[in-house]
Amino acid sequence: MQFLKALVVIMGVMIIAGFAILGVELYKRISDPERRAAAETERAAPPAGRAEEVTLGLPAGARLGDPVAVGNRVVFRVTIPDAADRLYVMDPRTGAIAVTVTAGAAAP
Repeated sequence: MQFLKALVVIMGVMIIAGFAILGVELYKRISDPERRAAAETERAAPPAGRAEEVTLGLPAGARLGDPVAVGNRVVFRVTIPDAADRLYVMDPRTGAIAVTVTAGAAAP
């Protein structure tokens, strides 16, 4: 019985210590804006010495609208003569087109 009581006390102390460590780490992350800014800069930095080229395969006469930053994506409008306009959603870190939205009738 003594062993069981000791085990319960030890486990209780470990749980309290775990919550204390969690609280200290959360406080550090919330109260240090330089650390957060440095982490975002490292993540958002493009690969050095490499320029990406993305081909959309648009027909002649297509016009690109102004890009708009939405969250961590870039959205731009493409106007195609004699066709429906399109919205492209691009991930600027990879250069990949995430979503293409075409205005027009719903597909069956």
